[in-house]
Amino acid sequence: MNLSFDSSQKRCVVARTLVAVTIHNSMKGVKLMKTSIGTMVLSTLTLLCMVDITVSAQVQWALDTVISTGAYSSGIAITPDGSKLVVTNNTNPGAVKVISTSNYAIYDINISSIENYPNGVTITPNGSTALVNTLHKTVFIDLSNNSIKGNFAAPCVGTTLYGIAVTPNGNNAIFPDLSSGCTQQGLRSINAPVPSASSSFIQVNTSGVLYGIAITPDSASAIVTTFTSDFPKKVNLSTFGVQNITGFNGSYGVATLHHSSEALIEGDSLKRVSLTTNTATKIISDIYSTALQGIAITADDKYAFVVGSFNKVVVDLVSNTVIQTFTAGGTSVATMSDGSKFFVTDSYNGTVRVYKKLNPSGVEDDHNSVPFAIALEQNYPNPFNPSTNISFTLPSKTFVLLKVFNLLGEEVATLVNEELPPGTHLHQWNAGAMPSGVYFYRLQAGSFTETKKLLLLR
Repeated sequence: MNLSFDSSQKRCVVARTLVAVTIHNSMKGVKLMKTSIGTMVLSTLTLLCMVDITVSAQVQWALDTVISTGAYSSGIAITPDGSKLVVTNNTNPGAVKVISTSNYAIYDINISSIENYPNGVTITPNGSTALVNTLHKTVFIDLSNNSIKGNFAAPCVGTTLYGIAVTPNGNNAIFPDLSSGCTQQGLRSINAPVPSASSSFIQVNTSGVLYGIAITPDSASAIVTTFTSDFPKKVNLSTFGVQNITGFNGSYGVATLHHSSEALIEGDSLKRVSLTTNTATKIISDIYSTALQGIAITADDKYAFVVGSFNKVVVDLVSNTVIQTFTAGGTSVATMSDGSKFFVTDSYNGTVRVYKKLNPSGVEDDHNSVPFAIALEQNYPNPFNPSTNISFTLPSKTFVLLKVFNLLGEEVATLVNEELPPGTHLHQWNAGAMPSGVYFYRLQAGSFTETKKLLLLR
Protein backbone atom coordinates (compact mmCIF):
# COMPACT_ATOMS: atom_id res chain seq x y z
CA MET A 1 0.00 0.00 0.00
CA ASN A 2 1.31 3.43 -0.95
CA LEU A 3 0.62 6.14 1.60
CA SER A 4 0.45 9.74 0.48
CA PHE A 5 1.50 11.93 3.42
CA ASP A 6 -0.43 15.09 2.80
CA SER A 7 -0.68 18.34 4.72
CA SER A 8 -3.27 16.92 7.14
CA GLN A 9 -0.74 14.35 8.36
CA LYS A 10 1.91 17.05 8.82
CA ARG A 11 -0.59 18.88 11.00
CA CYS A 12 -0.96 15.68 13.04
CA VAL A 13 2.78 15.67 13.66
CA VAL A 14 2.66 19.30 14.80
CA ALA A 15 -0.32 18.62 17.07
CA ARG A 16 1.41 15.64 18.67
CA THR A 17 4.44 17.82 19.31
CA LEU A 18 2.39 20.55 20.97
CA VAL A 19 0.49 18.14 23.23
CA ALA A 20 3.31 15.82 24.16
CA VAL A 21 5.39 18.60 25.69
CA THR A 22 6.41 16.23 28.46
CA ILE A 23 8.30 13.91 26.11
CA HIS A 24 12.04 13.95 26.52
CA ASN A 25 14.87 11.77 25.33
CA SER A 26 17.27 9.86 27.51
CA MET A 27 20.01 7.34 26.92
CA LYS A 28 17.57 4.57 27.84
CA GLY A 29 14.87 5.63 25.42
CA VAL A 30 11.93 7.96 25.23
CA LYS A 31 10.08 8.66 28.47
CA LEU A 32 6.62 10.16 28.66
CA MET A 33 5.42 11.82 31.86
CA LYS A 34 1.76 11.01 31.44
CA THR A 35 -1.26 12.78 32.80
CA SER A 36 -4.79 11.49 32.26
CA ILE A 37 -5.71 14.51 30.16
CA GLY A 38 -2.49 14.47 28.16
CA THR A 39 -2.82 10.75 27.49
CA MET A 40 -6.42 11.13 26.35
CA VAL A 41 -5.68 14.03 23.99
CA LEU A 42 -2.56 12.42 22.58
CA SER A 43 -4.40 9.13 22.00
CA THR A 44 -7.25 10.95 20.27
CA LEU A 45 -4.85 12.82 18.01
CA THR A 46 -3.02 9.60 17.22
CA LEU A 47 -6.30 7.94 16.24
CA LEU A 48 -7.27 10.89 14.05
CA CYS A 49 -3.88 10.80 12.38
CA MET A 50 -4.26 7.09 11.70
CA VAL A 51 -7.61 7.81 10.09
CA ASP A 52 -6.01 10.51 7.95
CA ILE A 53 -3.37 8.09 6.75
CA THR A 54 -5.93 5.43 5.95
CA VAL A 55 -8.12 7.85 4.03
CA SER A 56 -5.21 9.23 2.04
CA ALA A 57 -3.97 5.77 0.97
CA GLN A 58 -4.17 5.81 -2.82
CA VAL A 59 -5.05 3.20 -5.39
CA GLN A 60 -2.21 2.00 -7.59
CA TRP A 61 -1.69 0.72 -11.11
CA ALA A 62 0.74 -1.95 -12.32
CA LEU A 63 2.05 -3.01 -15.71
CA ASP A 64 -0.24 -5.77 -16.96
CA THR A 65 0.62 -6.43 -20.61
CA VAL A 66 2.93 -5.20 -23.37
CA ILE A 67 1.48 -5.30 -26.90
CA SER A 68 3.84 -5.20 -29.86
CA THR A 69 2.35 -2.66 -32.28
CA GLY A 70 5.24 -1.87 -34.61
CA ALA A 71 7.65 0.95 -35.30
CA TYR A 72 6.79 4.52 -34.32
CA SER A 73 3.54 3.71 -32.50
CA SER A 74 2.25 7.20 -31.95
CA GLY A 75 -1.35 8.30 -31.40
CA ILE A 76 -3.91 6.29 -29.42
CA ALA A 77 -7.65 6.54 -28.77
CA ILE A 78 -10.19 4.27 -27.11
CA THR A 79 -13.86 3.73 -27.93
CA PRO A 80 -16.30 5.07 -25.33
CA ASP A 81 -17.30 1.53 -24.31
CA GLY A 82 -13.62 0.59 -23.88
CA SER A 83 -13.79 -2.33 -26.31
CA LYS A 84 -11.28 -1.14 -28.91
CA LEU A 85 -8.06 0.83 -29.16
CA VAL A 86 -6.97 2.64 -32.31
CA VAL A 87 -3.20 3.13 -32.63
CA THR A 88 -1.35 5.00 -35.35
CA ASN A 89 2.10 4.10 -36.69
CA ASN A 90 3.78 7.32 -37.81
CA THR A 91 5.51 5.64 -40.74
CA ASN A 92 5.64 5.33 -44.50
CA PRO A 93 3.68 3.30 -45.55
CA GLY A 94 0.98 4.56 -43.21
CA ALA A 95 -0.53 2.04 -40.83
CA VAL A 96 -3.33 2.04 -38.28
CA LYS A 97 -4.07 -0.77 -35.83
CA VAL A 98 -7.42 -1.60 -34.24
CA ILE A 99 -6.88 -3.61 -31.05
CA SER A 100 -9.47 -5.52 -29.05
CA THR A 101 -9.10 -4.73 -25.35
CA SER A 102 -10.55 -8.14 -24.39
CA ASN A 103 -7.82 -10.31 -25.95
CA TYR A 104 -5.47 -7.71 -27.54
CA ALA A 105 -5.97 -9.17 -31.03
CA ILE A 106 -4.74 -6.69 -33.64
CA TYR A 107 -6.34 -5.78 -36.96
CA ASP A 108 -4.07 -3.95 -39.41
CA ILE A 109 -5.39 -1.21 -41.68
CA ASN A 110 -3.07 -0.01 -44.43
CA ILE A 111 -3.88 3.63 -45.24
CA SER A 112 -0.92 4.24 -47.57
CA SER A 113 -3.23 4.44 -50.61
CA ILE A 114 -4.59 7.65 -49.07
CA GLU A 115 -1.66 9.12 -47.12
CA ASN A 116 1.29 8.20 -44.89
CA TYR A 117 2.64 9.21 -41.47
CA PRO A 118 -0.58 8.96 -39.43
CA ASN A 119 -0.33 10.75 -36.11
CA GLY A 120 -3.24 12.14 -34.09
CA VAL A 121 -6.40 10.04 -33.74
CA THR A 122 -9.85 10.51 -32.22
CA ILE A 123 -13.08 8.50 -32.08
CA THR A 124 -16.68 9.71 -32.42
CA PRO A 125 -18.79 9.63 -29.23
CA ASN A 126 -20.89 6.72 -30.54
CA GLY A 127 -17.74 4.67 -31.13
CA SER A 128 -18.50 4.05 -34.79
CA THR A 129 -15.73 6.00 -36.51
CA ALA A 130 -12.06 6.75 -35.93
CA LEU A 131 -10.57 9.84 -37.54
CA VAL A 132 -6.82 9.78 -38.17
CA ASN A 133 -4.69 12.76 -39.16
CA THR A 134 -1.82 12.18 -41.61
CA LEU A 135 0.45 14.61 -43.46
CA HIS A 136 -2.43 16.58 -44.95
CA LYS A 137 -5.45 14.27 -44.96
CA THR A 138 -7.90 13.01 -42.37
CA VAL A 139 -8.75 9.34 -42.82
CA PHE A 140 -12.16 8.01 -41.69
CA ILE A 141 -12.16 4.41 -40.42
CA ASP A 142 -15.38 2.45 -39.90
CA LEU A 143 -14.84 0.58 -36.63
CA SER A 144 -17.77 -1.78 -37.22
CA ASN A 145 -15.80 -3.57 -39.97
CA ASN A 146 -12.32 -1.98 -39.69
CA SER A 147 -12.46 -0.49 -43.17
CA ILE A 148 -11.62 2.90 -44.66
CA LYS A 149 -14.76 4.82 -45.53
CA GLY A 150 -13.24 7.99 -46.93
CA ASN A 151 -10.99 10.96 -46.25
CA PHE A 152 -10.84 14.72 -46.11
CA ALA A 153 -7.95 16.49 -47.85
CA ALA A 154 -6.72 19.70 -46.25
CA PRO A 155 -6.72 22.60 -48.75
CA CYS A 156 -3.05 23.40 -48.05
CA VAL A 157 -1.11 20.37 -49.28
CA GLY A 158 2.08 21.64 -47.65
CA THR A 159 0.74 21.28 -44.12
CA THR A 160 1.33 18.56 -41.54
CA LEU A 161 -1.75 17.69 -39.49
CA TYR A 162 -1.20 16.96 -35.79
CA GLY A 163 -3.89 16.80 -33.12
CA ILE A 164 -7.56 16.12 -33.81
CA ALA A 165 -10.65 16.01 -31.58
CA VAL A 166 -14.36 15.38 -32.07
CA THR A 167 -16.89 17.63 -30.37
CA PRO A 168 -18.77 15.80 -27.57
CA ASN A 169 -22.02 16.29 -29.52
CA GLY A 170 -20.47 14.24 -32.33
CA ASN A 171 -21.12 16.77 -35.07
CA ASN A 172 -17.65 18.00 -35.98
CA ALA A 173 -13.99 17.00 -35.99
CA ILE A 174 -11.61 19.90 -35.39
CA PHE A 175 -7.87 20.09 -35.90
CA PRO A 176 -5.04 22.65 -36.32
CA ASP A 177 -4.45 23.44 -39.98
CA LEU A 178 -3.24 26.09 -42.38
CA SER A 179 -5.48 28.26 -44.54
CA SER A 180 -6.00 27.28 -48.17
CA GLY A 181 -3.24 29.68 -49.17
CA CYS A 182 -0.89 28.16 -46.59
CA THR A 183 -0.41 31.59 -45.03
CA GLN A 184 -2.39 31.50 -41.79
CA GLN A 185 -2.68 29.08 -38.89
CA GLY A 186 -6.05 28.19 -37.48
CA LEU A 187 -8.56 25.45 -36.75
CA ARG A 188 -10.38 23.50 -39.43
CA SER A 189 -13.79 22.01 -38.71
CA ILE A 190 -15.11 19.11 -40.78
CA ASN A 191 -18.14 16.85 -40.61
CA ALA A 192 -17.37 14.04 -38.15
CA PRO A 193 -19.91 11.26 -38.85
CA VAL A 194 -19.14 10.87 -42.59
CA PRO A 195 -16.48 12.29 -44.95
CA SER A 196 -17.35 15.53 -46.70
CA ALA A 197 -15.41 17.88 -48.96
CA SER A 198 -16.71 20.96 -47.16
CA SER A 199 -15.07 22.55 -44.12
CA SER A 200 -14.82 25.81 -42.20
CA PHE A 201 -11.70 27.60 -40.96
CA ILE A 202 -11.11 29.73 -37.85
CA GLN A 203 -8.03 31.94 -37.95
CA VAL A 204 -5.85 31.75 -34.83
CA ASN A 205 -2.95 34.18 -34.56
CA THR A 206 0.06 32.67 -32.83
CA SER A 207 3.83 32.89 -32.88
CA GLY A 208 3.99 29.16 -32.14
CA VAL A 209 2.71 26.10 -34.00
CA LEU A 210 -0.85 24.94 -33.29
CA TYR A 211 -0.44 21.37 -32.09
CA GLY A 212 -2.64 19.53 -29.57
CA ILE A 213 -6.36 20.05 -29.19
CA ALA A 214 -9.21 19.23 -26.79
CA ILE A 215 -12.87 20.26 -26.85
CA THR A 216 -14.84 21.48 -23.82
CA PRO A 217 -17.72 19.20 -22.67
CA ASP A 218 -20.35 21.65 -23.97
CA SER A 219 -18.76 21.58 -27.48
CA ALA A 220 -18.50 25.36 -27.31
CA SER A 221 -14.72 25.87 -27.26
CA ALA A 222 -11.50 24.28 -28.38
CA ILE A 223 -8.34 24.39 -26.27
CA VAL A 224 -5.27 24.40 -28.51
CA THR A 225 -1.61 24.12 -27.57
CA THR A 226 1.08 26.04 -29.44
CA PHE A 227 4.17 23.82 -29.11
CA THR A 228 6.75 26.49 -28.15
CA SER A 229 7.01 30.17 -27.24
CA ASP A 230 3.35 31.21 -27.23
CA PHE A 231 0.40 30.79 -24.85
CA PRO A 232 -2.14 28.01 -25.44
CA LYS A 233 -5.41 29.30 -26.87
CA LYS A 234 -9.10 29.03 -26.03
CA VAL A 235 -11.12 29.32 -29.25
CA ASN A 236 -14.87 29.93 -29.21
CA LEU A 237 -16.27 27.70 -31.97
CA SER A 238 -19.34 29.90 -32.51
CA THR A 239 -18.00 33.45 -32.30
CA PHE A 240 -14.45 32.51 -33.43
CA GLY A 241 -13.07 34.59 -30.56
CA VAL A 242 -9.56 33.62 -29.42
CA GLN A 243 -8.20 34.09 -25.89
CA ASN A 244 -4.77 33.39 -24.42
CA ILE A 245 -4.43 30.97 -21.52
CA THR A 246 -1.73 32.57 -19.39
CA GLY A 247 0.92 30.95 -17.25
CA PHE A 248 2.71 29.04 -20.02
CA ASN A 249 5.76 29.40 -22.20
CA GLY A 250 5.05 26.67 -24.73
CA SER A 251 2.43 23.91 -24.51
CA TYR A 252 1.95 20.41 -25.90
CA GLY A 253 -0.53 17.84 -24.54
CA VAL A 254 -4.00 18.95 -23.40
CA ALA A 255 -7.17 17.37 -22.00
CA THR A 256 -10.36 18.92 -20.65
CA LEU A 257 -12.12 17.77 -17.50
CA HIS A 258 -15.60 16.31 -17.97
CA HIS A 259 -17.49 17.98 -15.13
CA SER A 260 -15.87 21.37 -14.63
CA SER A 261 -14.65 24.25 -16.75
CA GLU A 262 -11.03 23.20 -16.42
CA ALA A 263 -8.23 21.57 -18.37
CA LEU A 264 -4.82 20.01 -17.86
CA ILE A 265 -2.02 21.27 -20.09
CA GLU A 266 1.57 20.05 -20.42
CA GLY A 267 4.25 22.64 -21.03
CA ASP A 268 7.48 22.92 -19.07
CA SER A 269 5.34 21.29 -16.34
CA LEU A 270 1.84 19.88 -15.89
CA LYS A 271 -0.66 22.58 -14.88
CA ARG A 272 -4.33 22.71 -14.03
CA VAL A 273 -6.14 25.50 -15.85
CA SER A 274 -9.34 27.44 -15.22
CA LEU A 275 -11.24 27.91 -18.47
CA THR A 276 -13.32 30.61 -16.78
CA THR A 277 -10.37 32.90 -16.08
CA ASN A 278 -8.09 31.33 -18.72
CA THR A 279 -5.18 31.06 -16.31
CA ALA A 280 -3.06 28.26 -14.87
CA THR A 281 -4.19 27.71 -11.29
CA LYS A 282 -1.99 24.88 -10.05
CA ILE A 283 1.37 23.34 -10.94
CA ILE A 284 0.82 19.61 -10.37
CA SER A 285 4.07 18.10 -11.61
CA ASP A 286 7.34 19.07 -13.25
CA ILE A 287 6.87 16.26 -15.80
CA TYR A 288 8.03 17.35 -19.24
CA SER A 289 6.88 16.10 -22.61
CA THR A 290 6.19 17.19 -26.17
CA ALA A 291 3.56 14.42 -26.49
CA LEU A 292 0.62 15.24 -28.74
CA GLN A 293 -1.92 13.17 -26.78
CA GLY A 294 -0.08 13.05 -23.48
CA ILE A 295 -2.99 13.31 -21.02
CA ALA A 296 -6.03 11.10 -20.38
CA ILE A 297 -8.64 11.76 -17.67
CA THR A 298 -11.16 9.33 -16.16
CA ALA A 299 -14.87 10.01 -16.72
CA ASP A 300 -15.39 10.99 -13.07
CA ASP A 301 -12.46 13.46 -13.17
CA LYS A 302 -10.76 11.69 -10.25
CA TYR A 303 -7.55 10.61 -11.98
CA ALA A 304 -5.34 11.71 -14.86
CA PHE A 305 -2.68 9.64 -16.58
CA VAL A 306 0.14 11.74 -18.03
CA VAL A 307 3.08 10.62 -20.18
CA GLY A 308 6.37 12.47 -20.23
CA SER A 309 9.55 12.10 -22.20
CA PHE A 310 11.23 10.14 -19.40
CA ASN A 311 8.44 9.02 -17.07
CA LYS A 312 4.69 8.60 -16.60
CA VAL A 313 2.63 9.81 -13.66
CA VAL A 314 -0.80 9.15 -12.18
CA VAL A 315 -2.44 12.28 -10.76
CA ASP A 316 -5.15 12.40 -8.12
CA LEU A 317 -7.26 15.32 -9.37
CA VAL A 318 -9.09 15.66 -6.07
CA SER A 319 -5.89 16.56 -4.22
CA ASN A 320 -3.90 17.73 -7.28
CA THR A 321 -1.03 15.43 -6.35
CA VAL A 322 1.05 12.84 -8.15
CA ILE A 323 0.31 9.49 -6.48
CA GLN A 324 2.40 7.20 -8.69
CA THR A 325 5.38 7.50 -11.03
CA PHE A 326 6.65 5.06 -13.65
CA THR A 327 10.24 5.51 -14.79
CA ALA A 328 9.73 4.83 -18.51
CA GLY A 329 8.28 7.57 -20.73
CA GLY A 330 5.78 7.26 -23.55
CA THR A 331 4.24 8.92 -26.58
CA SER A 332 0.46 9.06 -26.08
CA VAL A 333 -2.07 7.78 -23.56
CA ALA A 334 -5.71 6.64 -23.41
CA THR A 335 -7.77 5.34 -20.50
CA MET A 336 -10.83 3.24 -19.83
CA SER A 337 -13.56 5.62 -18.66
CA ASP A 338 -13.40 4.18 -15.12
CA GLY A 339 -9.59 4.15 -15.00
CA SER A 340 -9.45 0.37 -14.60
CA LYS A 341 -6.76 0.30 -17.30
CA PHE A 342 -4.73 2.90 -19.12
CA PHE A 343 -2.72 2.43 -22.31
CA VAL A 344 0.53 4.11 -23.35
CA THR A 345 2.13 4.05 -26.78
CA ASP A 346 5.91 3.87 -26.93
CA SER A 347 7.20 5.11 -30.28
CA TYR A 348 10.79 4.07 -29.57
CA ASN A 349 10.01 0.45 -28.71
CA GLY A 350 6.96 0.05 -30.96
CA THR A 351 4.62 -1.08 -28.18
CA VAL A 352 1.49 -0.30 -26.22
CA ARG A 353 1.98 -0.82 -22.50
CA VAL A 354 -1.17 -1.70 -20.56
CA TYR A 355 -1.44 -0.67 -16.90
CA LYS A 356 -4.09 -2.23 -14.67
CA LYS A 357 -5.67 -0.80 -11.54
CA LEU A 358 -4.99 -2.63 -8.30
CA ASN A 359 -7.44 -2.91 -5.44
CA PRO A 360 -6.58 -1.02 -2.20
CA SER A 361 -4.62 -3.97 -0.81
CA GLY A 362 -2.20 -3.73 -3.73
CA VAL A 363 -3.46 -6.91 -5.41
CA GLU A 364 -4.85 -6.91 -8.94
CA ASP A 365 -8.64 -6.91 -9.11
CA ASP A 366 -8.46 -9.89 -11.48
CA HIS A 367 -6.62 -12.49 -9.41
CA ASN A 368 -6.01 -14.62 -12.48
CA SER A 369 -4.19 -11.89 -14.41
CA VAL A 370 -0.73 -13.02 -13.30
CA PRO A 371 -0.11 -16.55 -14.62
CA PHE A 372 1.35 -19.33 -12.53
CA ALA A 373 3.32 -20.85 -15.42
CA ILE A 374 4.73 -19.88 -18.80
CA ALA A 375 2.25 -20.59 -21.58
CA LEU A 376 2.45 -20.15 -25.35
CA GLU A 377 -0.89 -19.76 -27.13
CA GLN A 378 -1.85 -20.79 -30.66
CA ASN A 379 -1.53 -17.91 -33.11
CA TYR A 380 -4.65 -16.10 -34.25
CA PRO A 381 -5.87 -15.99 -36.96
CA ASN A 382 -4.60 -19.28 -38.36
CA PRO A 383 -4.41 -19.71 -41.34
CA PHE A 384 -3.49 -16.07 -41.91
CA ASN A 385 -2.55 -13.53 -44.58
CA PRO A 386 -0.38 -11.52 -44.16
CA SER A 387 -0.24 -11.01 -40.37
CA THR A 388 -1.09 -13.02 -37.26
CA ASN A 389 -0.97 -12.53 -33.49
CA ILE A 390 1.12 -14.64 -31.10
CA SER A 391 0.56 -14.36 -27.36
CA PHE A 392 2.26 -15.86 -24.32
CA THR A 393 2.16 -15.41 -20.56
CA LEU A 394 4.96 -15.07 -18.04
CA PRO A 395 4.67 -15.57 -14.26
CA SER A 396 7.74 -13.43 -13.54
CA LYS A 397 10.29 -11.18 -15.20
CA THR A 398 12.02 -13.35 -17.82
CA PHE A 399 14.38 -12.98 -20.77
CA VAL A 400 12.41 -14.07 -23.85
CA LEU A 401 13.27 -15.15 -27.37
CA LEU A 402 10.39 -15.50 -29.84
CA LYS A 403 11.40 -16.53 -33.36
CA VAL A 404 9.75 -17.77 -36.54
CA PHE A 405 11.23 -20.52 -38.75
CA ASN A 406 10.37 -22.02 -42.14
CA LEU A 407 10.05 -25.74 -42.95
CA LEU A 408 13.81 -25.98 -43.52
CA GLY A 409 14.48 -24.76 -39.99
CA GLU A 410 15.78 -21.43 -41.22
CA GLU A 411 15.05 -18.43 -39.03
CA VAL A 412 12.86 -15.91 -40.88
CA ALA A 413 11.93 -13.47 -38.09
CA THR A 414 12.83 -12.52 -34.52
CA LEU A 415 9.81 -11.04 -32.79
CA VAL A 416 11.17 -10.75 -29.23
CA ASN A 417 14.71 -10.67 -27.86
CA GLU A 418 14.52 -8.94 -24.49
CA GLU A 419 13.59 -9.22 -20.83
CA LEU A 420 9.84 -8.84 -20.25
CA PRO A 421 7.74 -8.29 -17.12
CA PRO A 422 5.15 -10.81 -15.85
CA GLY A 423 1.77 -10.89 -17.57
CA THR A 424 0.33 -11.56 -21.00
CA HIS A 425 2.28 -10.37 -24.03
CA LEU A 426 0.99 -10.18 -27.59
CA HIS A 427 3.22 -9.77 -30.64
CA GLN A 428 2.31 -9.60 -34.29
CA TRP A 429 4.15 -11.27 -37.16
CA ASN A 430 3.66 -9.77 -40.60
CA ALA A 431 4.84 -12.34 -43.11
CA GLY A 432 5.43 -9.65 -45.74
CA ALA A 433 6.59 -11.25 -48.97
CA MET A 434 7.05 -14.73 -47.49
CA PRO A 435 5.59 -17.53 -49.64
CA SER A 436 2.56 -19.53 -48.58
CA GLY A 437 3.27 -22.56 -46.46
CA VAL A 438 3.82 -23.96 -42.99
CA TYR A 439 5.98 -22.04 -40.52
CA PHE A 440 6.89 -22.57 -36.88
CA TYR A 441 7.20 -20.13 -34.00
CA ARG A 442 9.32 -20.97 -30.98
CA LEU A 443 9.25 -19.39 -27.53
CA GLN A 444 12.30 -19.62 -25.26
CA ALA A 445 11.87 -18.16 -21.77
CA GLY A 446 14.38 -19.25 -19.15
CA SER A 447 14.43 -23.07 -19.24
CA PHE A 448 11.05 -23.14 -21.03
CA THR A 449 10.91 -23.91 -24.77
CA GLU A 450 7.84 -24.58 -26.89
CA THR A 451 7.21 -24.60 -30.63
CA LYS A 452 3.88 -24.30 -32.48
CA LYS A 453 2.89 -24.45 -36.14
CA LEU A 454 1.24 -21.69 -38.17
CA LEU A 455 -0.05 -21.62 -41.77
CA LEU A 456 0.35 -18.75 -44.23
CA LEU A 457 -2.16 -18.88 -47.09
CA ARG A 458 -1.89 -16.28 -49.85
